[in-house]
Amino acid sequence: MRLILINFVVILLVLIIGCSGKTQVSGKVTFDDGSPLTTGEVRFESAGFLASGKIQSDGTYRLGSVTKSDGVPKGSYKVSIFAMDESGILPGMLPGDAPVPQSLVAQKYRSGETSGLVCEVNDSTTFDVTVEKPKQ
Repeated sequence: MRLILINFVVILLVLIIGCSGKTQVSGKVTFDDGSPLTTGEVRFESAGFLASGKIQSDGTYRLGSVTKSDGVPKGSYKVSIFAMDESGILPGMLPGDAPVPQSLVAQKYRSGETSGLVCEVNDSTTFDVTVEKPKQ
């Protein structure tokens, strides 16, 4: 009986992992000058589905929808990037005393509708992005 249960669990795990239908997506976000965007979030959206990945200090990200890096289903995604400079906000600061955070990327990247960024996810996908800084 115990052997049957162990076999059942192993088969179930193989089916869950093999049939998840998700693909790993990662990449790097840099500015025109080649320097990395060091904070923020990359978002992939498609027909009511949203996946996001936190941008690391070296500009890299990895997408996830349920967990931090579980990937996304294959398909076409509109991509947006959200990154704010919150360096002037200190712990314990009251909302009225905090400076208004400024976007680190041009406004067009904050929506998949206006960014002009589209990613076709097939097998394991690398999607590097070059963004513009906001106009002063």
